[in-house]
Amino acid sequence: MTSKTILPNIPPMHYGNPSAVCFIGCVMRLMEYLGDPVERDEVFALSGAGLCFPWKYISACDEVSIIPEIPARTFGAFGYESQHLIGEAVADKQACFAKIKTSIDKNRPVIGFGITEKQPMACLIVGYDDNGLYTRSFWPPHGEPRNSEEYFYNTDWHGKCAGLLIVGEKTGERLTGAAAYKCITDWALWFRCCPRTVKAQGQEIFLNKHAFPAMVDWLLDDAVWENPSEGGKEQYLKQCGLLLLDHYRYQLWEYLKKLDAQYPGVVNPPAFAALERIGNFIPGAHTSDLWLHEAVDPALADFSTMKDRAMREKVADYVRRLENYDNNVQWTLFMPDFVKNQTKGFTVDSFEYMQMPALRFIGREGEEFADIEKRLEIIRTLDVMQEYKSGFDHDVLFCHHYGLTVENPGHGVWGRFMKADTPVPEGFVSIDFVPHDVPVAGPPYYSRWAFATFSGDMQAMHSGEGFDCDAMYDTTRNIILGDDGGIPYPEKYWHAEVFFEGCDKPSTGYLFSTGRDK
Repeated sequence: MTSKTILPNIPPMHYGNPSAVCFIGCVMRLMEYLGDPVERDEVFALSGAGLCFPWKYISACDEVSIIPEIPARTFGAFGYESQHLIGEAVADKQACFAKIKTSIDKNRPVIGFGITEKQPMACLIVGYDDNGLYTRSFWPPHGEPRNSEEYFYNTDWHGKCAGLLIVGEKTGERLTGAAAYKCITDWALWFRCCPRTVKAQGQEIFLNKHAFPAMVDWLLDDAVWENPSEGGKEQYLKQCGLLLLDHYRYQLWEYLKKLDAQYPGVVNPPAFAALERIGNFIPGAHTSDLWLHEAVDPALADFSTMKDRAMREKVADYVRRLENYDNNVQWTLFMPDFVKNQTKGFTVDSFEYMQMPALRFIGREGEEFADIEKRLEIIRTLDVMQEYKSGFDHDVLFCHHYGLTVENPGHGVWGRFMKADTPVPEGFVSIDFVPHDVPVAGPPYYSRWAFATFSGDMQAMHSGEGFDCDAMYDTTRNIILGDDGGIPYPEKYWHAEVFFEGCDKPSTGYLFSTGRDK
């Protein structure tokens, strides 16, 4: 006689009930059964799913499961032990079955991946008999009714099993308040530094900051777009692409609003604006469509127009803007704590955004000005031009790339900011700044900047070890990023060291181009 055990009173799952993402729905059903229910947005936020963006897997329901860190870390955020088994750990059918049986015998469902549908679809294993498993899933095996109230029964589950997530004892408390926010900011930093790709069914799936340029390359590959209607391209771009980005970020936004209401001051306020910007930039998401005809060009109401390269270049520009917006989300979350950890041995005394009138920077560039005496000659020349003082009358080392990326040669100019249209002494160069946007790369630059001042150990402030440039540069830039201040990179990007005691002494101030008005 075949023995049969099924955990009672676990409701079926359907698309959107309790979530449109299989893994999220499984976590919610499991926690509900354990008598410790969680909200959908809470699972998204604390599992890391709210900050992920996997792209190029034709599934609109469970891409989060192919990122192993997400299932591996999810239940720790709710205070439970768990085991995430993948790869060789699920190769032995008998060992896997024994683990599933033990868990269910202890009244704990198991999350399985791939066993009712192709990897990475998650299901909730709620029972077993000698020959197979009973599951709850809104993607049943082939031939099963999709809206059945019955359990989905699998006898060939192990042949398709991509992983198991087994939940153990509750050993801690669910993350709340500052601890929950720290979990989210840790995820933001992890996704900023995450691997380029993960694999599912032998296919490379691009992650987060690597997903956007991969999508752009795909959009600009003429050979791919001979026939836009073939190969699921619209689904790759929309349902399995940018709409998922919006769904994940929306759930994170929902949770952060609740967290902010319960624990005022915990959430960095600019994070809300950064998340809202993404939602506003993806029209039609509420209809499970991306209205490219509103977001990019009216002609894109007909997707066949994607055959036109000029149209695809417009869509690629749209994707690049979304990439920048998503970068801002991550930066606003993790940068404030990141800056605190960077400022070892020195402090940021002040930080402000300044909107200046039109200015002209006047100075000289060249390696010979590494010599202090030659630098002082520059300043002496400018000292006598008292009638042209700008009001920001400090010695400055101004650095820029003529509106190009940092891979292009940088130019350092020793000098000062003077009034607009100041006469340029012979042998000097000038760079103009204007208070309004100019739609061309390079000078004139914008006369708005972030201004930071520092004190403490000079060696620490000017250290380049572990920094992209040096400590003052990185700290100033990172405060801007954490504040959603915006850096007009590369077209109007520049930065400058400020020498309050003269160019023959160390700098203790920093200017950084920004997109923010005063």
